[in-house]
Amino acid sequence: MKKRFLVKTLGCKANSSDGQQIESGLLRHGWSPATGDADADVIVVNSCTVTDEADRQSRKLVRDLARKNPAVRVIYTGCGAEVDPESALKIPGVSAVVGNQDKDRAADWIVRHLEVNPSEPEILGSVRGYEEFRSRHPIDREWAMPSTGAEELLSLDPTASTFRTRAFIKIQEGCNAFCTYCVIPYGRGPARSLSIENIVEQVSLLKQEGIREVILTGTNIGDYGIDWSDRPRVDDLIESILTRSGIERLRVGSLDPTEISERMVGLMEDHEAFCPHFHVSVQHTESRILKLMKRKYTVSEVESCLERLATMKRRPFVGMDLITGFPGESEEEFTAMENRLQGLYWSRLHVFPYSERSGTPATRLPDPVEFSKRKERARRLLSISLDRMTGRFSEARAGGRDRIDGVLIEGRVKGPDGARTWLSGYSRDYQRVLLPEEALSPEIARNRVVQVRVGRWFIDRASGEVSWIGETHA
Repeated sequence: MKKRFLVKTLGCKANSSDGQQIESGLLRHGWSPATGDADADVIVVNSCTVTDEADRQSRKLVRDLARKNPAVRVIYTGCGAEVDPESALKIPGVSAVVGNQDKDRAADWIVRHLEVNPSEPEILGSVRGYEEFRSRHPIDREWAMPSTGAEELLSLDPTASTFRTRAFIKIQEGCNAFCTYCVIPYGRGPARSLSIENIVEQVSLLKQEGIREVILTGTNIGDYGIDWSDRPRVDDLIESILTRSGIERLRVGSLDPTEISERMVGLMEDHEAFCPHFHVSVQHTESRILKLMKRKYTVSEVESCLERLATMKRRPFVGMDLITGFPGESEEEFTAMENRLQGLYWSRLHVFPYSERSGTPATRLPDPVEFSKRKERARRLLSISLDRMTGRFSEARAGGRDRIDGVLIEGRVKGPDGARTWLSGYSRDYQRVLLPEEALSPEIARNRVVQVRVGRWFIDRASGEVSWIGETHA
C-alpha cells in the first residue's frame, strides 16, 4: 500500500525549495500526497531555527501534529535538525531526524526508516550536533550540492503541498558571513554554487513547461560563485538567463546593498523580463549597530545603493529587511533610523523585532533591549511602511493610474471579506492584486498574465502588506 505523506515547511524560500525536493523524492518512491493531517501516514516537518522563536514554532508543530494524529510518523528535518539533531530527537512525536547534509538523499532515508520500522526514534544519515558552535566549523562537514529545484517542481502535481506557480530556483546554498545574530551557516554549511550552464538549462526547461516567472534564491545569493577561483558574479548569471533562457519574467532574491551593482541596475533597465523589484537586506541604518551585527557595509553604502535605485528609469519596488531592538540599540539610534528612513527611497519595510538565537555571539553582547521595546519599535517602523505604501496607492489613484498591466495570477486565497475565494497575483513591479473570482472569465486560470482595473486597496496590518483590489478586467 502506498504511504501517504505531507511536507510542512517553515521559514525561508530556500526551505521551500528543499521541501519540494523531499516531496519529489517521496513521489519517486511511489508514495502519494495526503489530503490533510489526519489522512497522512508520514508528515515531514521541514524546520526553521533562525531564532529561538522559529525553533520553538517548529517544535510546537511536531507536538501538535502528534497530539492530533498519534498514529502519524513525524520526520524532523531542516536547519533545526542539522544544528541540534540530538535535541530534535527528544521532541515528543518525532520518529526520525534527517539533517541538511543529507537532504539530497532525505527521501531515501525516510523510506528506509519506515521499511525497517524501528520502535525507537533515530537519527538518519551522518548528522551530529555541534555541541559548542565556537568549537566546530561547518566547513568540516560533507555538504550536498544544491539542487535548483526545477525538476522537482515539475514532478509535482499542481495541487501538491509545496507546488509553486512562480518557480523559486536555488542558485547557491550556504553562507560564509557568520553575522552575530545568525546560526544559519551551521544549518546550511559554507557557500557552494551551481554553474551558470546548469541554471540556464533549468530555467529554460521551466520556460518550455509553461512557467512564466522565475525567482533566483539561495541562502545568501550574494555569495554566488565565491567557491570558485574564476568567480562568476550574480550579474553574470542574470545576464545569461536574460539572454539565453527566454524566460518571460525574472526576479532576484535578497541582496545586501553592496551587492546591487551598476551592471545589475543596467540589466534591469535594458531587459523587460528583469522585473523592476529589489529586496535589500539592510537590517539597520546606523553604522555602529551594523558593525555589532557584523554586516559588511556602512550606512553610507546603504544610502548610496538606494539613491542609485531612485534614479532608475524603471522605478523598482524596493523591499527592505530591518531589525529593531538589537543589543545595544539606544533610543537615540532607533530614532535616527526612523528619521533616516523618511528620506530614503524604498517601497516597503519588512520589520522584525530582534529575537535571540541561543549560541550566537549576539546573545553575549551587553545592553540587551527589553522585548516590549523591540516590539514597540517594530510597530513604529511598520506604521511608517504602511503610510508610504498607502500614500503610493493614493497618488496612483488620484493620477488616474487605475490600470495595472502584467498581473501574473498565482492562485486562490482568502479575500478581504474573509469568506469568499479571491484570485491573487503580482505585477512586474511587485504590486499585489486581489481579484474576486467572478471578475475574470472562466478560462483565466493560475499562471495567466492579465490586465486589471483597480479601485481600492486592502491593508493587512498583521503582515504589513497592502494589496490593490481589482474590480474589473480588460
